[in-house]
Parts: sequence; structure tokens; C-alpha cells
Amino acid sequence: MTTRGFDQIPSATIARSSGALAAAFIAALGAILSGCSSDSGGKTTDAPLAECTGGVLEADLAAEPLRGPGVDPETGKLRPPPEGSSYTVSATYGVPRPGDAVMERYVQIFGAIQGQLAAQPGLLALQLGQSPSCGSGRTLAVWASTDAMYEFVTSPAHLAGIDAADELLEPTYVVTHWETAEADGITLADSVRRIRALDAPAP
Repeated sequence: MTTRGFDQIPSATIARSSGALAAAFIAALGAILSGCSSDSGGKTTDAPLAECTGGVLEADLAAEPLRGPGVDPETGKLRPPPEGSSYTVSATYGVPRPGDAVMERYVQIFGAIQGQLAAQPGLLALQLGQSPSCGSGRTLAVWASTDAMYEFVTSPAHLAGIDAADELLEPTYVVTHWETAEADGITLADSVRRIRALDAPAP
């Protein structure tokens, strides 16, 4: 069985899959926030604070596989980038603040982001995960290039989300990105390792 590179995927397929990615992205974030709309913060267990950080993989993290136009439907694996090029990968970690007001604000902010993602070129794959014990959520996104990622990051809808981050998320949220040509190495576990490295003291 062969694995096609992203440069061999018809543009119409990419457009249809991007819309599906947007719906999955918003639905997953909505589920995380729905579980955190009470004063309990959505946590189902009292996980030690030290274990609920971006640099520690939650023991109960539930995550769907990577999905999107860059994933081979036959193998379920991310297609390798075109020869001589690389992907840009972005990862986020966050714990939504509790309260119904957060949910209302979320609907306003991320409804606009949903529309942006539905038409966003260059988004190849997305993976979402959430931890009931920590009340946390993680995202892992694969982009065709750094320019493609920043086109989304600098869009008005996403900039509004950035402005509201302190309002919606606990201060432990983390965002990072990197480039890689190794499609098989793009995992949530690797993103946790990279987030942990951000907090490591300089040598």
C-alpha cells in the first residue's frame, strides 16, 4: 500500500475536508468548555496540580486520530510532505475558566473562528484531545507551511480569540509551533515534550 504526498491531493478534496475539520475543531472545543461551565471546572477527579500542566501528558487524555485532507484515508496516517519540504505543526494546551459566562463568550468568539477555518487554505490535519481529570484540552494542527499557519493566526477572527484568551483560559495555557519533515513523528506526545522543553532552564 502506497502513501500519497499532499501535493497529489485534488484541491476540491482539500476544500471539502477543511470544512469538516472546522466543524470537528469547534465541536471538540465546545465539549471541553461545556464540561467546564460549572464551578467545578469540569474536573471529574482531583488530579495533582503538578500533573495538570502543558508539559505533562495527562493519564486520561482522550484524543481522536489526526483528521483532514493531509491524512491518507486508507492508512489513517499523515501523508509525507512533498520532497524537499516540511510541515509546520502548531500545538496548544489550555484549561477553560469555569462559568456560564465563559461559555457565552466562547460561542461568540469561536463561532467566528469556525467560519474562518472552514475557508482556511493550508490546514492539512487536526487532532484534538481532552482530559476529564484536569479539565484541559489540547490541539495539534498540521499546516502546509508557516505562512499558511500565520494567515490563520493573523485573521480577524483568530486575533479576536487571542484577545479573549485571558478571559476564557486559565493562565497556564501554552501555544507553540515547529517545522518537521517527519510526518510519523507528529503526535500529541511529541507536542507535550516540546511544550515541556519551553519551561526547561537554559543550559
